[in-house]
Amino acid sequence: VGTAYIYLVSPCGGVVGGDVYSITVVVEPEARVCLTTPSATKLYATLGMSARQQLEITLHAGAVLEYLPEQIIPFAQAAFQQHMTMRLGPGACVLAMEIVAPGRLARGEAFAYSDYESSVCIEAASGQVLLRERTRLRPGGQRLDGPGLFEGYDYLGTFYALVEGRALSTDLVEHLHMLLACRTGLLGSATLLAHGGIAVRVLGTDHMTVSQALHEVWDILRRALLGYPAVVWRK
Repeated sequence: VGTAYIYLVSPCGGVVGGDVYSITVVVEPEARVCLTTPSATKLYATLGMSARQQLEITLHAGAVLEYLPEQIIPFAQAAFQQHMTMRLGPGACVLAMEIVAPGRLARGEAFAYSDYESSVCIEAASGQVLLRERTRLRPGGQRLDGPGLFEGYDYLGTFYALVEGRALSTDLVEHLHMLLACRTGLLGSATLLAHGGIAVRVLGTDHMTVSQALHEVWDILRRALLGYPAVVWRK
């Protein structure tokens, strides 16, 4: 079975306050698709309404979706809300990644954005919630460098792997943990979710460190769950 590789392309240079993006993805039974973006998503400054993005994703029986967009870069005074809902049919598999930058570091804009909010809800076809998570970062109202948050790191990376109806192994979780534990400039680990999926969370000193680590996470999970290695992007 082959995989369709699709780039999500926006004609705009970035996301502006008040913008509303609505993306609907349906993966038919047994189909396999990998979605990515050709470049980073830039969130521009706004003094008014937040920008919003809504993703509604449905995977039918046996379908595979790999959602691997490039990093999100919030500029100074940017405000953004993203809500992603996935519904997995029997045996469907999802691999999903997100990398959030601190801002335009070359311009001294580290954590100068106003608000970044991202929520994820992944459900089985029966309606059972397999994963629900919400992240909200408000640099003006919280110390992002403090304990339990960024702790001196700049980049936040997340990776999810779920197969409906299947519990992933603790050996796989340990493999991912050992991969991340020995990295310089990186703090991260993997955990087994209550309904059998895996979540990976990393903090890193720079984009390349986080991106390379999550690419290796993708490679390990792809080999284990789908039987073939990750590809090397050429952009």
